[in-house]
Amino acid sequence: MLIRHGHTEWSRSGRYQGRCDPPLVSEGRDQARQLGQRLKGQSVVSVLTSPLRRASETASIVAESLGLGVPLVDPRLAEMAYGQWEGMTQAEIRLRWPDQLRQWKLLPDSAAPPAGETLVKVRERLNEFFADPLWHQPIAGRVLIVSHLGPIRVALLQAAQQPLSLFRQIPVPTASVHHLMLGSSRGGFKLYKKLQEQKPCALQ
Repeated sequence: MLIRHGHTEWSRSGRYQGRCDPPLVSEGRDQARQLGQRLKGQSVVSVLTSPLRRASETASIVAESLGLGVPLVDPRLAEMAYGQWEGMTQAEIRLRWPDQLRQWKLLPDSAAPPAGETLVKVRERLNEFFADPLWHQPIAGRVLIVSHLGPIRVALLQAAQQPLSLFRQIPVPTASVHHLMLGSSRGGFKLYKKLQEQKPCALQ
């Protein structure tokens, strides 16, 4: 299961977070606690996380709720690097890089933020992650993977066999859960999207 981290101050204000490391706000921690409660009884055996604080905090709260150990950190799960756009809103970016922002919105598969990462690079490190020997051994239950908007969108597109050009059309709210299966394909691997899909964790 792929999980996006809970709210940060930047996610609430619409700022590109990328590799910057803002922590969860209280709402984000509440989202993680509620998510942990909802996932009880679903045979979760381990939790993996991006090293960025907003993801690792979410993962730790969920793992504690499920009575699991410390989440395993994997840098390949980090958010897409947005380079010079990090910490900025779209309105601020539009003032300085109008052409690059327009290209990113229209053709995200062939554009990248200044000094940032391309979607192809994000897909390459995700492919490396899912091809890891970790997945070649039997796993007696479900694995939670706590990551970010960019990598999760790329993984969902790959599971649905859709092009990266549709990147911006995939909704991935904070604290949302996305069910995928990992299978073998011609000596490699393939992601499959399960029909069951959980709604984002809503605050009560």
